Amino acid sequence: MKRLVIKGGLVVTPVEERFASVFVEQDRITGLGDSCQPQDSNESSNAKDLCKEDQIIDATNCYVTPALFDIQVNGAPECDFWTDLSKSKINAFSERLLAHGVGTILPTLITGDIKRLQTNRDFLKSQIGLTLSRQFSGDDAIVRMPGIHFEGPCISPEKPGVHPKEHLQALSVDVLKKLVDEDTKLVTLAPELDPSGNALSFLAEHRIAAALGHSNATFEEAQKAFQSGVGMMTHTYNALPAIHHRKPGAVTAAFLDKRVTCAVIPDGHHVDPAMVALLTRMKGTDRTILVSDVAAVGTSQGGLVGSSILLDEAVRNVVNWGIASFREAIQMAAYNPAKYFELQNEIGALVPGAYADIVLWDRTTLEIKHVIFNGCLIGSRGKSSVLSA
Repeated sequence: MKRLVIKGGLVVTPVEERFASVFVEQDRITGLGDSCQPQDSNESSNAKDLCKEDQIIDATNCYVTPALFDIQVNGAPECDFWTDLSKSKINAFSERLLAHGVGTILPTLITGDIKRLQTNRDFLKSQIGLTLSRQFSGDDAIVRMPGIHFEGPCISPEKPGVHPKEHLQALSVDVLKKLVDEDTKLVTLAPELDPSGNALSFLAEHRIAAALGHSNATFEEAQKAFQSGVGMMTHTYNALPAIHHRKPGAVTAAFLDKRVTCAVIPDGHHVDPAMVALLTRMKGTDRTILVSDVAAVGTSQGGLVGSSILLDEAVRNVVNWGIASFREAIQMAAYNPAKYFELQNEIGALVPGAYADIVLWDRTTLEIKHVIFNGCLIGSRGKSSVLSA
């Protein structure tokens, strides 16, 4: 099988930008280098001959980055995770996500009837196969889904957002046992509903991450939750008590705890750009994760019912608002979520051995020019295409 070489681009890693070629064999990155060989070679005189069969993608005037990882994806008009799901709907949504540089997601199931949540959970598990290592070929370019994110139903009735109050549940081990399993990566919950801490202990024992969200927790209750292992805040500022100088609340507790990572929706509607800047100033770009919270009915309908952006627009927003450099934006949209879930050697970084999920961005406009997914060039509608030599 021919080797793929992405040549002439400015490669973005979590710590630097440098001009380099990215070498891909089958579905994996095999190395980064400044010549035809990813590693220094004593046979430099034969480099031209060694490269003549390579498939070349010209990345001149492009940034080269890992594909993005969105940990909060509720769906889209073509695939609403809140309703009936099908393989065709997942395929259609994956096409759009891949065209926007999103290679990995946590499909997010929000509060609903328990049986409905179980049905959709089981569909995602059985039809998609929630593993990183599934094989992709031809038109079957479905984004990676390393696990499910349950946003609810154990959230505060005082901060439900659009979550239907009639389906809210107590935060208890009994409720969690009905929903979570080995394919659950993240549960957004209101920790003040679990004063005993039993539910949080259950999640920790099963290595399931917990995030504070849709919560009315006080500063002290949030501190207790963070001390008990809650390591993330879901869509910071939204569906949470506002920061107040006499009632600092959960957001302030998250800002002051160096262990906590804060996710944020930088669409310009959910959160003012100045508040996104404040968050990154407080947490640093290493403890901030950009999410889309994209939903079938988003802000285009006039309310905050999820967002209407995808993660590539979130990246452009924080750069264009002057909040972060492009490298930092990619860190927050790819590397940080991968690292949080201990997947950074597989996705979210251009390192040898990682999956060849790669995005080429125009360095002037930050628009996406090419997407390589699982080692295959993805067309404008998300379909994989054959690379020419």
